[in-house]
Amino acid sequence: MLHSAYPMLKLIAGWVLALNIGLFAALPAASQDFVFGANQLSAQISQVVAPTSASVTVANRSPLDDATVASIQAGLVQALQSRGWRLGKPEASEAAIAITLGANFRNYVWTAEIAKGASHEIRILELAKSSAGRPPANDPIAISRYLLISSDLPLLDVTLPEGKIGEGAHLLALSSRAVQLFQLQSAQWRLLQTQSLGQTPLASRDPRGRIAPGQIGSFDAYLPGLHCTGNSSSTLTIGCRASDDPWPLTDDRQSLAFYAPNRNYFNGVLSSPNGQSGTVNAFFSAAVLSDRVIFTNLDGHASMVQGGRSTPIADRWGSDIAGIQSSCRADLVLATGAGDFQQFDSLSAYQVLNSQFRPVSDSMQFPGPVLSLKTSADHQQTIAIVATPSGRYEAYLLTAHCGT
Repeated sequence: MLHSAYPMLKLIAGWVLALNIGLFAALPAASQDFVFGANQLSAQISQVVAPTSASVTVANRSPLDDATVASIQAGLVQALQSRGWRLGKPEASEAAIAITLGANFRNYVWTAEIAKGASHEIRILELAKSSAGRPPANDPIAISRYLLISSDLPLLDVTLPEGKIGEGAHLLALSSRAVQLFQLQSAQWRLLQTQSLGQTPLASRDPRGRIAPGQIGSFDAYLPGLHCTGNSSSTLTIGCRASDDPWPLTDDRQSLAFYAPNRNYFNGVLSSPNGQSGTVNAFFSAAVLSDRVIFTNLDGHASMVQGGRSTPIADRWGSDIAGIQSSCRADLVLATGAGDFQQFDSLSAYQVLNSQFRPVSDSMQFPGPVLSLKTSADHQQTIAIVATPSGRYEAYLLTAHCGT
């Protein structure tokens, strides 16, 4: 999504992750992602409309057989009921939930339309298909996304200190005023503590920030004009100071860049822990690959820097990009669409070939503009922060899967 020159509207949200392991027990192992899908979609529905009495319909527009669709419907009903929905006939319900099970070449696409009174909300979930029965040659990449959290504070960035999701894992969420610590308990992200930054970052065109994990529970948070250090190993602590220190472009902190205070971009001055430095054109975001870095420049175009040489990229991307690795294809670039903040956003994976980038995945749609992308320390995951039309921020975990 192209960054706007105007201040963003306030967009906020709060969400929990849940899994009902008993759902779909009769489905084959290859279909077990439907368990996660039912819980993901029920969670998204419950965030845009508070649970109440509702009717539920499920329409199948995918190649799934009737028995699988029936199991999915039963799982969706159970997942919604576990979140407090009272399901019944339309004439006795305050809301109507219409779910459509669709598919494209690589993903199952589930759409939920929630109508309550004059309000009408839409949620979209994509699940990667199994590669069984598909030709292995040149099989495209499938991008999976999982909703992590939403927050009642404006989300700037999120990080997973342990680098994974599992029982007892932690999550740190950064806003312009505070850091929040969550823990995954019984398959739900539970807020443990909120700690105020104690200082106010410099005003900028679009609020931006970065939080990166360190050793043994430590972390650093960067906001315009502020550098904060903290620890979450026992209790959440944080201290902030005025600073123009460079921000890490990825969670491994191997590539750093100086953010331009009062603006919404990096000024082009680069740094790194080993003392290497350089200068490029001012940019919004960067995809750090194994032997090159891709930058989205202020003029709406991207450029590739390799061995000190800069090469323009013909593809028209949005302002937010990130690098990611998969088991079958190295150095993928995740790039947003070239829209604006008034549109829903999209994201696709690209691979470089002879200095040219070609798409290797379907375009993934988001329910609002993607505000930032950031690569994890192991380069196997990307965190996306998304704003929704209903005034919410959502954090997604993105991974790249091979079709073979």
